[in-house]
Amino acid sequence: MQPKIALIHATRLAIAPIEKTFQDYWPEANTFNLLDEGLLKDIDSLSSQQMNQRFQSLASYATGTGCDAILFSCSVFSDSIDSVKKIFDLPVYKPNEAMLNAIYQLAREKKDLKMVVMGTSQLSVDSLSSEIGEWSKTNHASIQIDKLFIDQAFELLGKGQLDLHDAMIMDVVKKNQHADLIVFTQFSMASAFKQCQEVSSVPIFSAPIIAVQALQSRITHAR
Repeated sequence: MQPKIALIHATRLAIAPIEKTFQDYWPEANTFNLLDEGLLKDIDSLSSQQMNQRFQSLASYATGTGCDAILFSCSVFSDSIDSVKKIFDLPVYKPNEAMLNAIYQLAREKKDLKMVVMGTSQLSVDSLSSEIGEWSKTNHASIQIDKLFIDQAFELLGKGQLDLHDAMIMDVVKKNQHADLIVFTQFSMASAFKQCQEVSSVPIFSAPIIAVQALQSRITHAR
């Protein structure tokens, strides 16, 4: 029986990249999408409790379909996803959770880790950088973070100009080869991953790929 994975999004621009990632890395999975574009619009107007309730309602709908796991694709709602994890008894993944675990493992192995945290949303760049920074303080790790916001790329993607979006990301990657690691902050950047790999001597972490691989490993071993 195919594992059923619920994919929950705050922007429709994340849907195609994660679907393509599943096709490439775990085609046997049966995925379906839930989209609430109001989440990003309401982020400043709702209380933490209200936002948590929104996420729990989405997760409740997903679990009602009999899914085996839930993967969220928007990286700025960490606390609300944590509230889902506490309530539902199935694997629930934040978009960057598996990637962060891989980063932290690398930081443990390498004495001084220099990374470029790169995104097409300033909010996602700041959010992920802050999360990594807090972990490094708590765990006494030496991580140097350069934050890079790629202006206008997200707008190009929204207009359907995928090639220009990917080319803009690739150009920034080419210019930032000084680090030990490049981190893409968003699922919507996944379309540029393979091209960027080809022009980069620095390893690139893309959250959707690592998330799909982590989910596959966890679900497969649980069966």
